[in-house]
Amino acid sequence: MLYSLKRLSGAILVSIIAVSLGCGYYRTTSRTAGDIKRIAIPYLANETPEPDVEIEITQQVIDGIVKDNTLKVVSKEDADGILEAIIIEYRNVPYTFSESGTEVQAEQYRLTITLKASLFDTSKNEYIWQDKKIRSSGNYYLETTSQQTYEKALEDVYRDIVEGILSLTVQDW
Repeated sequence: MLYSLKRLSGAILVSIIAVSLGCGYYRTTSRTAGDIKRIAIPYLANETPEPDVEIEITQQVIDGIVKDNTLKVVSKEDADGILEAIIIEYRNVPYTFSESGTEVQAEQYRLTITLKASLFDTSKNEYIWQDKKIRSSGNYYLETTSQQTYEKALEDVYRDIVEGILSLTVQDW
């Protein structure tokens, strides 16, 4: 009986040591690409015919990154990395249709925004990632009775764009 208890105690001790050593190498903190902690986000360039869309999208990207709180948004002079992005697509087109007699009418619209983005590491003077396309779409109805409005679709698109930028920049380890 005493021998069994010693074996059991030894097995428990070995298990505790193994678990402790195994967890010693595991990190719960997150890292960013190129160890970027402070990021500058200048106004995005706009290659679409949609006027002033770059102002709203730039502000939404800044707000989303600030809200995420992984990176600190700073001026170019204080930045570890600079996000460079171009809006290459802004489409708002009919998506589904209904037929009423001889008339065909758009029921649902799809808003699509595409960016081409790069992250520049200022300390190494090189790109961490470059020319990545980030695309998001959101559907909405013109009827005001629907919960899926243009504003909600736009909010969803902006959120997805920010998540796309963050997934390219922030890596969980």
